[in-house]
Parts: sequence; C-alpha cells; structure tokens
Amino acid sequence: MKRIFLKYYPFLPLLLLCGYYLLQATHFPIHDFSNYYFGGKFLTEGKFNSNIYFPYEFNKAISDLGYSGIFASYAPNTPFLATIFLPFAFFSLGVAKLIFNSVSIILLVFSLFRLFNYYKIDWRYALLIPILFLVPIKNSLLFGQVYFLLFFLLTEGWLACEKKQWKLMAFFWSFAILFKVFPVLIVALLLFRKQWKPLLYLTISCFLLFGISVIFTGIDIWFFYLKEVLPKVSNGEIATSFVDNYQSVFMFLKRVFVYESVENPNPFIHASSLFPIIVFAFKIGVLTIGFFVSKRISNSFFAFAFWVIAMILLSPYGSTYTFILLLFPFLALLKSGISKIKKIVFCGLLFLINNLPLSFFIEYDFPFSYLRLFLLLSFSVFFVVAAFQKSVLIKTFIFGCIVFAIGTFLKQSAPQKNESFLPVESPILIYDYQISSDELTYFYWNEKGKNKVIIAFKNQDSKQLEIKNNQIFINHRQLTFDKNHKLKPILIDNKTILYLSDYDRGIGFYTLRKIELH
Repeated sequence: MKRIFLKYYPFLPLLLLCGYYLLQATHFPIHDFSNYYFGGKFLTEGKFNSNIYFPYEFNKAISDLGYSGIFASYAPNTPFLATIFLPFAFFSLGVAKLIFNSVSIILLVFSLFRLFNYYKIDWRYALLIPILFLVPIKNSLLFGQVYFLLFFLLTEGWLACEKKQWKLMAFFWSFAILFKVFPVLIVALLLFRKQWKPLLYLTISCFLLFGISVIFTGIDIWFFYLKEVLPKVSNGEIATSFVDNYQSVFMFLKRVFVYESVENPNPFIHASSLFPIIVFAFKIGVLTIGFFVSKRISNSFFAFAFWVIAMILLSPYGSTYTFILLLFPFLALLKSGISKIKKIVFCGLLFLINNLPLSFFIEYDFPFSYLRLFLLLSFSVFFVVAAFQKSVLIKTFIFGCIVFAIGTFLKQSAPQKNESFLPVESPILIYDYQISSDELTYFYWNEKGKNKVIIAFKNQDSKQLEIKNNQIFINHRQLTFDKNHKLKPILIDNKTILYLSDYDRGIGFYTLRKIELH
C-alpha cells in the first residue's frame, strides 16, 4: 500500500483541487450546465425542437418550468448532446450538476493516469497539472462544462488508435465529434497518414451514433442545426458580433479588418472584404503545418497533440475551460527529448495562457487586449519548432500568402447596407420593440427574465412591413438578401426601416438594426 502511495501521490493535489471546486460548484450559479441540462430535460418532455436554438424561446421555456436567475443558450451544441444529458434530466438541477462534475473528475483523472502510464511519463510531472491548469480546472467545474468529458473521449480514442483497436477508437472519436463538432479535425490526421481503415471505421461510427441520436431527437432538428446553426457557429456567431473574451484568431482578425458602425467603428485596417480571405489563408496554413507534422514526425503522440492545438486555433470562439485540451501538448512535450530549459519555457507559457485573468489585459486598447491569444500563438509556434524544422513555418507562410493572393481575385459578397441602431452597451438579447410618436420601447431578456428600456424617439409616421422567406420587402421590392433571421420590420417616416435581426450574431440573439432609404 505504501509503495502504491509513493508511486501515485503526485495525482493527489489534482484530486484535492478537483474535490475543492466540486464542493464550491454546489454553491455557484448553475451557469453553462443549464444549457446542457435543459436540452436533455426538454427532450424527455417531447419539447425538443428548433425553438431550443432561439435563446428567447429557450429561456422562456425554462422560466415557465419555475426556474429563475438563469440565462441559457443551447447553441452551439448539437442535438446529440441533449441525448447524452437525458439521464441527468431525471435529477434536480443542482444534483445533476454535482453528479456530472463528479463523473467528469473521475474520467479526467482516469485518462491522465492512462496517458502517464502508457507513455511512461515521470509521475512527478502530475504535480504541475494543478498549477499550470488551475483556472481551466476551476472554471470547468464551477460552470459545469463538458471539457473533462471531451478530454476523456479524445484520450481513450487516441490510446485505442495507438493500439490499433480501430473499432474502439472510432466509438470514442465519433462520440467526441457528434458531441462538440470541432474534433472532426482528427480526420485530417488519419487522412494525411493514409490510415484508411480507421478512417472508414470512424465514418461508419459517426453515422451510427447520428442514427441513434435521430431516434431520440428526430431528423428535423438535425436538418435545422446543420442548415441554420452550424454555419453561424462556424463563423464565430455565438452571441454578439465582436467578443474579445474569445481570444481567437478569428475575432482578432475581425477586429483588425471588419468595420461595424457601433461595435467596431475604428478597425485597424478598413478592409472588410479581405477578412474572409485572410481567415481562409490562416486555416490553410494551419492545415499545411498539420500535413507536414502528420507525414514527417515519427512521434505519433506529438502529431496528435498538434492537431489538438489546431482545433483550438481554428475555432472562432474560445474559453478558459477549452484549455484543458492543452494537456495533450503538455504531456507530449514532457515525453519529448527537448532540454529542461525549453520545458520550463513551455510550462511558463502554459501557466500564463491558462491562468492569466482576462481582466489583466482585456481593458487595454486593441491589440494589447489580445495578449492571451499572442501567448497561445507563441506556444503553438514553439511547439512545432521544438520537434520540427523552422523551414516548415516559412513554407507554410509562403503558401498562405499564395492562397491570400488568389483569394483577392475571387468575387466578394456585397457589403451590408444596414447597421446597428442601439449603442454597444445594449442588451445582447432583444426579443421585441414598440414605437409611439415620441419614444421607442424595446424588450430584452437576461438572467432576471423580461425587462424593458424606453428611449426618446421622434417620428411622425410608422408602417409595418412584410417579411417573405425571411427577407424584408417594401412595395414588392426586396431590401435584404442575407440568410439571417429577421422580425418586425417597421418603416419610419418613409426614410428609415427598423427591424430585429441576428445578423453577425448568434442565432436568435436579436438586436435592432436599421436601413436608411435613399
């Protein structure tokens, strides 16, 4: 017994830290866990339909159940996630969160133990995990997030892959893909390594799990998710247009290039048409590095860890709990033959990435408000250089420039002719508004439920306009051509149109926009 304790004691601080925040979470607001819990609950009640992706409808349904102090949003989650949370819906909200967090801790520690054991990593390095990953662990448990479970799925899938247990690998990874979508990038690793058999098993397993999900959720909501929700999520549209808290490459480039009259009136470079091209070139660059890493590096775990980093870099949104996945590159670096000094540098970067409070830099002027992103990019570059030639980065940069040059010749979409009506501090979820002769009243929802704001608004005449096929028309002339959802267009004094829209925002996160008629 003593021998076992002396060997595995480095995991004790991690268990104690998780246990502490497990208890703290019982007194913490339900937070993100409500998104998952109520998805499963509405599924058990037969109320799981496309309305769940519209935050006003979702929150109103939660309020109708008697809950208060909750502001939830089911997007960007897949319908499959509601299937997974079906069992938790039979418990009360607080108990369900406690059970889920407890299971998540067990799975996290189990997977870490398996990785340390399989790769024969010095057990003492486990003492660093509670220090380097303090905030991701803390927030994952307080918010009731699912990234411990995602880490478990990716780990078990990878270990099965290493042992050539293709069916087991396919199950865990297909689960992860239908769970959070972005792990689909793992397919690139198998593709570049020409591992056709495991790729086939993974594809079949994804379809099987999809079929099982359809039995519970129905096919219609999956069509809605793939057509309406996923395109917005892939474009970084989760809530509002510009969210610096995401600290993603996507949001950084959006701040640099995209003009928005209210949220980003002074972009660093006023060139909105270049934004999608540069984002695409960046994605191609990351995939190019992934190709070289997958093909030329003999250390398979290092290659897998790179693709985990790529998942984070290519995601348009990010959070502290996402950084739990950086455990993979952390362990890959410990297993590698790099010097102790380099390991110390990497650990220092990880500590800052994971634990530096957003409040430390988010209030600074752009681009200094994106310090965490710069640290993550530095870590990613050094990670590739540590086991690869610097020339790969140079080749990738050149290739990305070529992609950008080609993209500039492609036809760009016409700029929007509408703009935001309310100031940037306005609520993120407005669901209705009314106009009188001297004031405008808009209604919004937050954790306190329904609210309203009255502002001065002079007008002499107002007229309700029609919406056909989600487009605004005036005198049989179509004024809008985008695919975003719109509500209640009103013509003001024959010169301005006000309407609710989720343009460049998360699905159903309406705000007031206007179109000036000339």
